[in-house]
Amino acid sequence: MIKLLALDLDDTLLTEELMISGENQRAIRAAEAAGVKVLLASGRTLFSMRSYGLRLGMWQNEGFMIANNGATVLNTQNGATILEKQLDPSIGLEAWKIVQKYDLTMQYYGDGEIFCSGPSTYTEEDCRLTGQQWRESRPFSSSLTSPRTKFVVPGDPAILPRLEAELKEQLGHRANIFISKPYFLEILSRDADKGIALAFVAEKLSIPTQQVMAVGDSMNDYGMLKWAGVGVAVANAAPEVLKVADHITSRSHQEHAVAEAIERFIPEALQPSPF
Repeated sequence: MIKLLALDLDDTLLTEELMISGENQRAIRAAEAAGVKVLLASGRTLFSMRSYGLRLGMWQNEGFMIANNGATVLNTQNGATILEKQLDPSIGLEAWKIVQKYDLTMQYYGDGEIFCSGPSTYTEEDCRLTGQQWRESRPFSSSLTSPRTKFVVPGDPAILPRLEAELKEQLGHRANIFISKPYFLEILSRDADKGIALAFVAEKLSIPTQQVMAVGDSMNDYGMLKWAGVGVAVANAAPEVLKVADHITSRSHQEHAVAEAIERFIPEALQPSPF
């Protein structure tokens, strides 16, 4: 019986229009009414997750939210950060040296702002997706002396895999490095991962892994799908994620895949209330 449900946002719960469909909302509320704890687990910052938490009625209610791909865990009742894993500044400085060889930009995040080494069409896309605004930080290396939660390298999908390989070779023993969307490469603390964060929340709730379900689509979801007792990949998921999933939905994120997963694995949500 599922007691904890973790949902990725982009390309999983959200449509291409960045909306939560009515079908998905109804299924989530039914799961909660059946006693399931539901949390959002995203690579987004708290700023760009807040509106979705409000839409689902999660704020000021008892629960948790995983942000920054597992680097941050929040208490939704009071908004407090209960877990934060930051990168050692030396990692950012070393990564920036490598990134520059590929003639790419790098960025980190504030409250509603993206601080960049320079302009990029992919940073503009980040702004469109998340509602944040970008600001150029010069000299960028000077801003890397403080601990940061994560860095993102926005760039051409044809180039990022080569950069990913070099960054992993040089820094993989100290950082968690992966491509989330084809045009976003992310650098986080070595122990920052949605799977680790989900395990942290489950322990707090005294819920065993067998009673946890996670739904996602991308490589930043790999850890939580692998850790959860029921890992569900939506039909549009990356090939690597499809391989690790226990179940693959027949529907994509555009076709209410989350609702399908809830109906399949949380049948109590479909039963009418006895009252």
